[in-house]
Amino acid sequence: MNLFLQYQETGTRPMRDIPFYIYDLKVTEPGPHVPIHWHEELEIILPSVPGCLEIDGNRFPFQEGDIMFVNPYELHATRIHRPGQVCHMLLRSDCFQFLHDTAFFSTGRKLTEGELSFPTLITAHDPANRALLPPILQMTAMKPPSDEAMAFHLASLFFSILSTLFAQNRLLPSAPDQHALCIRYVKQSIRYMYLHLDEKLSVPLLADTAGLSEGYYTRLFKKYTHTSPARFLSDLKLETACACLASGLTVTEAAQKVGIDNISHFIRLFKQKYGITPKTYQHSYCFNNNPPQN
Repeated sequence: MNLFLQYQETGTRPMRDIPFYIYDLKVTEPGPHVPIHWHEELEIILPSVPGCLEIDGNRFPFQEGDIMFVNPYELHATRIHRPGQVCHMLLRSDCFQFLHDTAFFSTGRKLTEGELSFPTLITAHDPANRALLPPILQMTAMKPPSDEAMAFHLASLFFSILSTLFAQNRLLPSAPDQHALCIRYVKQSIRYMYLHLDEKLSVPLLADTAGLSEGYYTRLFKKYTHTSPARFLSDLKLETACACLASGLTVTEAAQKVGIDNISHFIRLFKQKYGITPKTYQHSYCFNNNPPQN
């Protein structure tokens, strides 16, 4: 089982003067890679294996060598079809601020204000891929910038990417307001789950908190996440419980942390999802560093 709770964004990330982060993730088996989440940064994904990127309820199959962009605040997840490496790079949106502050760069203003978006997928056979790949590969090899020279180098690579996309008219108008509003309901609901995970949450309560009827809320949630709110909440509780067990909490303490008072029920849910009991998981993963599989 892969624990990717650190990628479920709740607005926190290590503070740096240079807003650039690299997550070079090894995929050991096919299946969900990074769960549904969103963040304030632009994300560039460079896979060495085929898979599928989900963004705001839409699915984009990708192959080795493709380049993917995830715009700030887009709800997204990845699924991988075979073992390999996937590099995720994140740049905070204030990377665009230089353009925004320059009067004759209307593109920079539109990017910072969300009027323009990066394209989702540039396939390996797309002519733009050949121009984009060199600066992106250089970025994947960079360590987080620690001085001004590295920061300037990162900026030059980023502006090279922007220049290519702009020259080939690949920057796109952002999603319509109604579409964005629906996505915002789902994102706010997921954030609410995270903040109140130790409470007695239910689908009717979540729908009421979102100000929607239970039926419409459930349909909306499933449309943009491809899973029901009840299943998402259950998986979230169990993944959080795994993190609690890994930190040394007892089974009872982990269950209480995720709002499950009935320990027998918690153990049953855990075993249904992972095939082992929480105590066995704790010994296998935490003490032997041999995590069970989903």
